[in-house]
Amino acid sequence: MSSLGSSNLREEMEVTTTADVFPEVNAVTETENLDRNELVLADGVVTVEETNIEADNRGERQIESETPPEDDVCPICFGSFTVPCRGNCGHWYCGNCILQYWNYAAISRPCKCPMCVRHITKLSPEASLQERQEQEVKEVLDKVRRYNRLFVGGLTGFVQMFVSTLYTAAEFNFIPTGGFRIVTVFDYAAIAMILILRIVGIYRRRRLAQQLISISFAVSASKLNFENHFSDLSNRSSGGRRMGVRAISQEAFDDLVRENVEDLGIITCVPGESSIKDNPVIACLDRLKEFDSVSIDGPLRDEDFDEISSLFNILNELCSSQESGNAAIAIKHGAVDLTCSICSKIKTSTRSNRVVVPCFKALAVLIRDIQSTEMFRNCTGPNIVVDLLRGSSSDSDLLDAGFAVVAAAATGNEVVKQLFMELKIDEFILQVLSRESKTTIRALYDAICALLTPDDYRVVASQVYGYARTFAKLGIATALTEALQAGIGSDSLVSASTALKAIAVNDEICKSIAETGGIDTLLRCINASGEQGNKTAAKTCCSLLSKLAGSDSNKSTIVEKRGLDKLITLAQRFSDDPLVIQEVMLIISIICLRSPDHAAKAIEAGAGDLAVQAMKRFPVAAQMQRNACNMIRNIAVRNAENRTILLANGIEKLIRTAKANNETCRAAATDALRDLGLDNYNN
Repeated sequence: MSSLGSSNLREEMEVTTTADVFPEVNAVTETENLDRNELVLADGVVTVEETNIEADNRGERQIESETPPEDDVCPICFGSFTVPCRGNCGHWYCGNCILQYWNYAAISRPCKCPMCVRHITKLSPEASLQERQEQEVKEVLDKVRRYNRLFVGGLTGFVQMFVSTLYTAAEFNFIPTGGFRIVTVFDYAAIAMILILRIVGIYRRRRLAQQLISISFAVSASKLNFENHFSDLSNRSSGGRRMGVRAISQEAFDDLVRENVEDLGIITCVPGESSIKDNPVIACLDRLKEFDSVSIDGPLRDEDFDEISSLFNILNELCSSQESGNAAIAIKHGAVDLTCSICSKIKTSTRSNRVVVPCFKALAVLIRDIQSTEMFRNCTGPNIVVDLLRGSSSDSDLLDAGFAVVAAAATGNEVVKQLFMELKIDEFILQVLSRESKTTIRALYDAICALLTPDDYRVVASQVYGYARTFAKLGIATALTEALQAGIGSDSLVSASTALKAIAVNDEICKSIAETGGIDTLLRCINASGEQGNKTAAKTCCSLLSKLAGSDSNKSTIVEKRGLDKLITLAQRFSDDPLVIQEVMLIISIICLRSPDHAAKAIEAGAGDLAVQAMKRFPVAAQMQRNACNMIRNIAVRNAENRTILLANGIEKLIRTAKANNETCRAAATDALRDLGLDNYNN
């Protein structure tokens, strides 16, 4: 490539951290002002001359190539290809980018190519990706295979649909899908081991029973022989007069057998079966089952309410520790169903709240995996919990315990999330947030994050981004922004910031948060956290600010309010913590994206010195080194003066060291060296 082409490439290729910030991807739009001769792709601008050059280059390449062009970038994120995939139209995209673009379109039909607007019915990953073992690459390839299976079409698609429907209807997993992965191998190994142990247990029980019977007969025979011998002696001593044989009572026989069993140490049952009733978890559940057999609102007395409450408190304490294994025992013996059944019989009142709160706390501890969440769903748990929450909306303790159940049940289960949304849990959350209260309900923010996190990997496309837009339209984002105004002294600052970050999923929501004073509040909190040395608050506020900085208008707002100076000051105050520094670098790299003016102001604020000092001090902090390379790249790519300043400070050596020592930042380091104008950036 000529030096001119290399320069143009360096000037146009930047880190698209916006793609990490927003899970939505802007579609390709055309500007109405054709006199400017510009074509706007997402939020970047490409001139007509550059478009013609790109068209000529595209014509020279073969559409059916197996690898993406070396001089091209992803049309969605404008960055280097990550897990490149080619559509049937011939255009290349990052695997994550095109899948996320499809998620925000109509997922019931194939995605349209952002370049040529043709339907993409098949995505073809780069051939070399099949040999890579990284977990991230494997996940993207699995999603690409699912996408291809959805839209294969034709007779093959009909046959696959019919077979998949037949397989889904059958309960037995007679055809292991996806091959024998390591998880599947462990599943079948566990089943085989359980069967073997069961067979061994049955065989051993039979052997022990036979030994016990043989010992009993031996003892009985010896006793009878002794009696016969004693009888013979008596007959002889009495001159031949016979006496009747003395019978042995059943009690005496049992005592004799028990004595022999104890002396010989014979095991008469499978270990654990005789002591199962002595387990405190089982004893607690048995007592609760007795109360479940009657109506709580009817014949129960105040003493009964106290006992039920104490039983749930005991169950909560027993199951809180994961190492004890008590939670698994309780779930196996129907604790989730039993707790939901008792909750369904409770009518909300001041008298019954003392039972509901410990009941909710125990339920939140029991729900910890996909199996327990499915049990919770099957016994209409979401309906029961929401009804009890609506009936006691003034009790802070009950609300905190109830939202803890919502957070636990919604984690990792897309169906449960949908059930809660159908029950209008979002409207109830807004009602609780709008109520003036001095008590902080921490579990409320955890529930928001759980409902808006796409963590169910069983589904191809999650609906949580639509839920986030619904939350924002209702006004929950505004309510959370107002909660942040309490400042660094508020107990809910960290939780509210995390929940607000989960809602800010697109440009419109980020702008609305800024319009309601969100950026001003965050900058004040960042400054206060640095003064008070609160690292947790500093990292959380910076993480939220990086999400809001994805909007171009918000970038300018942050710069105008001297946000860059405050961020550099924060990094200097926490110069010993690479986690805070990497959050600051992430924000600066987003602000400088495609903005030479912002990049110049970042250098003036001290971003270059921050990168040099941090990279020297923390050479093994991989994520911080990667964020530093991305920040340097965005600062230098469109500003020649910044490149000169950075190179004069010795940034090249630091980037090459980071590239050699940290595998995760090799790509970012290579891009940074290229955008600094160095020819040997691949060395």
